[in-house]
Amino acid sequence: MLVCGILFLAPLGCGQTLSAAIEDNMSEIRRNVFEGQNDSLKVSFMSGEREDPYEYNGISEKNIDFGIFTVYFNEFIGNYKVPFVATINEEKFEGMLEKNPYNESYMVDIEKSAADDAEIIISINNMPAVVLENISSTWQVDYNQALELGKTYLNDELNEIYSSGKFQAECYLKPITDEKFISGQYFWSFYVVDTKFVRHTVMFDVNSGDLLVKNKTN
Repeated sequence: MLVCGILFLAPLGCGQTLSAAIEDNMSEIRRNVFEGQNDSLKVSFMSGEREDPYEYNGISEKNIDFGIFTVYFNEFIGNYKVPFVATINEEKFEGMLEKNPYNESYMVDIEKSAADDAEIIISINNMPAVVLENISSTWQVDYNQALELGKTYLNDELNEIYSSGKFQAECYLKPITDEKFISGQYFWSFYVVDTKFVRHTVMFDVNSGDLLVKNKTN
């Protein structure tokens, strides 16, 4: 069941609410997820806005659009770069996917976000083209609702962060899944990093909104 609540009514110094301060300090917000696959690979595309330069330092910079293709090949690919050609509503993008140093995926940021109804097609390494579908459109909790739930679940922590009258932190909202997208199951993750590098995280279901994980790391 979705959680609702009226929170964050306390004003900051010039009358800005905490809720508004959070939205002004979103260093990344991923709004949608597209996926597709064929016999050789599986690919996802996530898009939204994120800060530039991108740093976990508790300070939110100016946001720019991003669109990240992530590809997992079913068989080992020896190259560190793989060519791709993609279209989003017939707008063409081409270049190189680069090997992720932390896992077996290949990634590229085309610096372009996509609407929920976008038509996305990608061809990788001269393989047959893959049509991507917006899987996040089936979730009962969209990114706007997820942001409100994140604020609710971290209400006490967020109020402590701005207790001095200034919001000294940056916020992130992302859909996350397992490596290689094997399960097909996603969760919303909302987390806050303050200027002392303390991180508060909550993770909740994309359909019920139920809280699954809440933790603090230094």
